[in-house]
Amino acid sequence: MQHFRMPEERKSKMYEKWLEAEKRWIGEYCSRVKKRSIMRVVPAVLIISGLLLGILAAVSGENIAEQAVGGMLLGAVVCAVYLIFLLPGLSPGRFVKKISKTVDRLGLSDAEKEQLGRELLEAEADAEGTIVFQMSGPKSKNTPARFVKSEHYAMLEGGYPYAILVRLAEIGRISCSQESKSAVTRSGNISTTYQFTLYTIGFYRKDREQRGLSEEGLPDEAMGFFDREIRDRAMKLLEK
Repeated sequence: MQHFRMPEERKSKMYEKWLEAEKRWIGEYCSRVKKRSIMRVVPAVLIISGLLLGILAAVSGENIAEQAVGGMLLGAVVCAVYLIFLLPGLSPGRFVKKISKTVDRLGLSDAEKEQLGRELLEAEADAEGTIVFQMSGPKSKNTPARFVKSEHYAMLEGGYPYAILVRLAEIGRISCSQESKSAVTRSGNISTTYQFTLYTIGFYRKDREQRGLSEEGLPDEAMGFFDREIRDRAMKLLEK
């Protein structure tokens, strides 16, 4: 009796399932931002630009209706340019590509990728293995973020870079630290400097000596948090 074999491309791949889950997770945020931009920002720009040119027309004695319509058309052009730059950056696939590149840097085999996908899917479904929060700090956009710890991996996503992935078997030492930082934001001709504290978790690989690195130098990988409590909760997960 011959046994039916499922074609290779149709076999369930946990790594691909995990990437799809990541796409859905960040996709919810992307959809919210797109809807907010279209439902709030676009009408506001159209109304303000129409009113502004209408008022100027009234002051100068020109046709108010014509100038108001012209203002709204100008606002529509501004909105189109705004959306052209906004929408590509809010593609869920763009974020998944960043995760894929992070995984590729670890040099995982296909079998290891399957293990990674399976472990992180399980950890993300378990509240005890995941910390979900918002990145709320200078230059951040309150993007959704989470720290996930599985048996063999730890990942922080939602910050900059978007995804940081660590294979725990390679790590010999983990440490906590904090740094005083400053960030400058600009709006037109006005610049504002923010002072803040970044709370970090540093990962030191076991092969530092072979690579000519001291134990007291900079870590091989680091995860940064704006909130000390969240950093400490992540550290507790790593210590389990």
